[in-house]
Amino acid sequence: MEIKIEANIKDNRMSDGLFNAMTVIHQINNLPEESINLDFSGVKFVTPLYVLPLVIYLHGCGRNITIANENNYLQTILFSQGLQPDKMRRSEFLAIMEKYSLKTYTPIISFPATKERDDEKDAIISTVESIIARQLNLSTNIVTGIKYILGECVDNIIQHANSERGYIIAQSYPTKKYLDICIADNGITLLGSYKAAANNEIKTDIDAIQAANRGVSTKNLPNAENRGYGIITSKKMLIKGLSGTFVMMSGNSVYLYNDSFDTFIEMPQEIRWQGTIIGLRIPYNNKSFQYIHYVE
Repeated sequence: MEIKIEANIKDNRMSDGLFNAMTVIHQINNLPEESINLDFSGVKFVTPLYVLPLVIYLHGCGRNITIANENNYLQTILFSQGLQPDKMRRSEFLAIMEKYSLKTYTPIISFPATKERDDEKDAIISTVESIIARQLNLSTNIVTGIKYILGECVDNIIQHANSERGYIIAQSYPTKKYLDICIADNGITLLGSYKAAANNEIKTDIDAIQAANRGVSTKNLPNAENRGYGIITSKKMLIKGLSGTFVMMSGNSVYLYNDSFDTFIEMPQEIRWQGTIIGLRIPYNNKSFQYIHYVE
């Protein structure tokens, strides 16, 4: 079976990439064939929130997927295979990443997402942050803010996803002065995390994504630190401090948040993500931003 992928994702609305990716995933899920050839000759422009969910799904769906006619961008971001830095020499990883220092994007990177491998994860994410800072010649305050926001989102995967791997990709838009980052896992979903913590009040994906974004902790303790999924301060820094956009999807539910909207969307049950996806749009030309104003 062959599917021709048509994609020309404009970056104006950040969530468009996510919804287009979920449409492709839903189409593949409905096919009875085990062997599927995806023809990407119809792809013109795509965004991080499109490519990362699609890559994770294709690698984990259990089908025999072949990919044909990748354009130069898809090849350069390593769409077919991604990069696993923990499975190569550190010097080799740094040499590969150095090639991206003059580009406007990073490759798709898969990193270890277990608590036991925190040091490896930290070294990988630090390298990604360093490349982004060099690509965009960022000021110290913006770099510090990005490190905080990104660190909290990545730690969400480590602490709650029950996933072996996490994934990240970044793409900047220099003429518009903003950076898009997508982080994702294919773990137990937000709902699964609450269920694992024996929280019986949260019964659906929409309950879970709303609770996570209110800061409801999964820790089943009365005096547990109520930092939820570590995103409350990050969202405040991103939206109030940098006028950015926050997108989250888990299970069949999506959360969209910026200065113009604060919206939860429940998708049909057949359209769902087994894990959690976070999209960050970070304007990086804000001269007045002060990281310290948003740290609690």
